[in-house]
Amino acid sequence: MANSNPNDIFSIIVRLIGLVVLLVGLYVGIKVIFEAWHLYEEPQRIERFADAIEHGSNLDAILASVTKGKSIPKLLENETSPSQPQQATPPLKVTYFLAWGIVIVLLMVIGSLATAAIRTGGQLALYDLQVKRFANQLLKEAKTTKE
Repeated sequence: MANSNPNDIFSIIVRLIGLVVLLVGLYVGIKVIFEAWHLYEEPQRIERFADAIEHGSNLDAILASVTKGKSIPKLLENETSPSQPQQATPPLKVTYFLAWGIVIVLLMVIGSLATAAIRTGGQLALYDLQVKRFANQLLKEAKTTKE
């Protein structure tokens, strides 16, 4: 160890950091893929996120109070008989659709960060090999130009 070059130690540290960044990027990318697949299989899972948005912003309650004073035309008035009781239409949950948009954007951002981490980690892990390959090409070209 006493004969080891400080550049060799630095190279090993950089490659280990690159490997860690690469593995973290792979882990996060796989988690994003699984989360997207779970949302595809069970779309009702988004309701927890929509409820959290509603709890924090009260957006649905605000929209309901704004539209409460306005008259909504009855489209099916002629089709229903007077003896049948009128059923109230459930309120439109804007936060549900907002939650889908936010989740999709978050998955795309996290996925792009994971891709960047994979790319950067791979470049750091293979940095020494790329430099050696480039140096060998330069040496071969220098030898061919001397001859």
